[in-house]
Amino acid sequence: MARSPQDLLDAVWPPMLATLSHPEEARGAFVFEVKYDGFRAVAARAGGKLALHSRNGLDLAGRFPGVARALAEHLPNGCVVDGEIIAEDETGRSSFEHLGDATRQERYAAFDILMLGGKDVRALPLQQRRTLLEGVMGQTRGALVLSERVAGSVEEVMEEARRRQLEGVIAKRCGSPYRGTRSEDWLKLKLLANQEVAIVGYTPSTRGGAEIGALLLAVREKRGFVFAGKVGTGFTDLWRRELYAVLSRDELEQASVVDPPRMAKAHWVRPRHVAQVAFTEWTRDGKLRHPSFQGLRDDKRPEQCVRERAPAA
Repeated sequence: MARSPQDLLDAVWPPMLATLSHPEEARGAFVFEVKYDGFRAVAARAGGKLALHSRNGLDLAGRFPGVARALAEHLPNGCVVDGEIIAEDETGRSSFEHLGDATRQERYAAFDILMLGGKDVRALPLQQRRTLLEGVMGQTRGALVLSERVAGSVEEVMEEARRRQLEGVIAKRCGSPYRGTRSEDWLKLKLLANQEVAIVGYTPSTRGGAEIGALLLAVREKRGFVFAGKVGTGFTDLWRRELYAVLSRDELEQASVVDPPRMAKAHWVRPRHVAQVAFTEWTRDGKLRHPSFQGLRDDKRPEQCVRERAPAA
């Protein structure tokens, strides 16, 4: 019986994850790729059918039909690729905020290959897999692109990323296999900080009406959800109304966070939704400094929102 796309995904699951790190940890035998700001997605094609899943196994084909159609037309049967669904801003940088914008073309940036011709290739060294990926994706255009490599030492690469105002880069260890776990063979080197956070409440708008003024945020620790501050910027008026409509139906009598702060106007809600925020740094007491709302992530669960910090250098 012919294998289905889901069979292929099951055979190579879960996706490999990068470890947040410092540039000095990426000296030596590493190559560098642009870090994209979008939806992680693994695509598999078999029997003329396509599956496109998030890292949590959510079906993304219906949400990103243009990307799914392009992959279905281009990937050979028996192929599984890993990549990021992105949309670009006016400068050509990937921007999570622009996903879902009808005026932007959504693309799939492929950065690894896990299976080709029905054969598992994850154990092959990094550069051999890149060569195979280039063979599959090298002639693509439009909705399908290869992840961009950035040449040079880690210092030169970080300076180039800074000049282009990129979020950061991914350093990949030469010769490494694809491992279905978080690994130091892939290092995230960030210039711009962002964080996935659980929404645990809101404050109403001071303008009145059915809209939020700010979201109350938390991250998950061993002892439970821990308050991480609030975000009141980055929202359109539509976002403020839509978030109010969703969150006001899910209010709790008591906060779901450990040691909740005293806030007279706080409306605490069940932690069911995840927001992505940009911010400058973590404060000493574990709060987000100057956060700005970027959007909701339905490919992540609140329990997965852990505080993302690079280990001490």
